[in-house]
Amino acid sequence: MSYRYDNSHRWRFQKGFTLIEMLAAIAIFALVSLASWQIMQSLLRNRDVVLAQHERMQKLQYALLIIEQDFRQIIDRGPRVNGKVSEQSLFSSDTMLDTDDQAITFVRGGWHNPNNRLPRSTLQRVFYRLKDNKLERLHDYVLDTVENTTPARRVLLEGVTGLTFEFYAKGKWHKQLGKNNELPEAIAVELELENLGKIRRLFLLPASWKTQEPTQ
Repeated sequence: MSYRYDNSHRWRFQKGFTLIEMLAAIAIFALVSLASWQIMQSLLRNRDVVLAQHERMQKLQYALLIIEQDFRQIIDRGPRVNGKVSEQSLFSSDTMLDTDDQAITFVRGGWHNPNNRLPRSTLQRVFYRLKDNKLERLHDYVLDTVENTTPARRVLLEGVTGLTFEFYAKGKWHKQLGKNNELPEAIAVELELENLGKIRRLFLLPASWKTQEPTQ
């Protein structure tokens, strides 16, 4: 509070803030602003985490959908070696395809070729492997390739630290493929993901059948 002397030479009472009151108000405003800023930053961080997790789950679901589509159209057709088609059509190991963990390769049908305009079969050889913490899907441009052919590569999912397969046949799950050269009834795919742990997905396979020789 302060006093002012007007032109009539009379002291009049005038309301106002003292310096201490002003400093206290500024301090309170600063504290409130700091708390609001911290709350806003926390909300933004939480939003970014939720969005990142949502995007990662979408990518995971998309990768599993691609795998399911491939497995649903798997056929019993082996690679051609020295002019003869191999009796074994499904291969899986941890030493093939320069993989960092287990890999798998097989032939699937239904590769779209409108009106057979492209010089290839509708059958496609597919590979799955783990490379540099990335789940990759590879495929050959033609079914029976020549030596040193480089397949097309596509990254389906990043942040993958493990990739393993199991095979269901004759009422049991097996770590390795059987030696009877028959397709299993189902395949289990286990992915180990950063910040998510292990995810296991089961895929039923169609009944195996022999196919006619495709026209390249």
